[in-house]
Amino acid sequence: MIVRPEQNWLRKLFSWHGSIMRKISLQMLFFVGLNIAYLFILPILHLHGIVAKESPVYFIGVSISIFLGFRNNVAWGRYSEARKLWGELLIVTRSLMREFINTSLASYEEKKAVVDLLIAYATVLKDTLRHEPAAAAMCEDRLFAGAGVMTPCNALLQEIGLYLYHNRPDTRVYQNYNHYLNQIGMIQGGCERISNTPIPFAYSLLLHRTVAIFCAIYPLLLISNFGVLTLLFSLFTTYALLALDAIATELEDPFGHEDNDLPLGAICNTIEIDLREMMQDAELPEKMRPDKHFRLL
Repeated sequence: MIVRPEQNWLRKLFSWHGSIMRKISLQMLFFVGLNIAYLFILPILHLHGIVAKESPVYFIGVSISIFLGFRNNVAWGRYSEARKLWGELLIVTRSLMREFINTSLASYEEKKAVVDLLIAYATVLKDTLRHEPAAAAMCEDRLFAGAGVMTPCNALLQEIGLYLYHNRPDTRVYQNYNHYLNQIGMIQGGCERISNTPIPFAYSLLLHRTVAIFCAIYPLLLISNFGVLTLLFSLFTTYALLALDAIATELEDPFGHEDNDLPLGAICNTIEIDLREMMQDAELPEKMRPDKHFRLL
């Protein structure tokens, strides 16, 4: 995720999300070349009576605006829901650990073991959503039973539940523990639903092709009136459409490593700091900060 510092208006004007620009740079260069070619080709076409009409092109533009608006709304909805789910995970783990610390008669080592399991769960969930193998150190640790199973998050939740059950002060309090575990399970299910249900590929492909066709034929409407300035006006429209399409592509999978994806590593880092601080652990991990490009992963 990009985390922006305070900037003056000039820096804001020229600042840009690097990943988006890298993604559309080749397409922009292609359309620059195409526009330059039109400057030489169009006079020849006019000699043969071939003239671009405005009505059908504008109709395509209206269709693209509807498609892009719908897709961006869907992508933002997925991103927003994913952020809420991870925010809830932070809240629930804090609440569970607070109640366990205050009500359980377990030893400090047993309570710390539950903290380690909750931290491991958040990290393994992050790795699972990013389709990466869980950290090898976690899988090798004797505390974590998630190694070598198809769903390590479920295995970790089960192990956390066993720890809480064995250290319960009474059945009523354990029901509260179990309520928090059920909430964590629902959060996991919501994240898996978002991760495993992409926007239909056929819809995205249709939108990519329609945007490309529109950006290719739109300059034909401007050359007769603006000449060389067509390059400027056309590229602004092309830039806006391609950038919006690229941003939606990033947001539809909010758990990845792109600049505009959720900073899951930073959220896991916050969970670890908060839980260890609740245990009055003397050695807290360092708070993750954005890198020199203001990226927070």
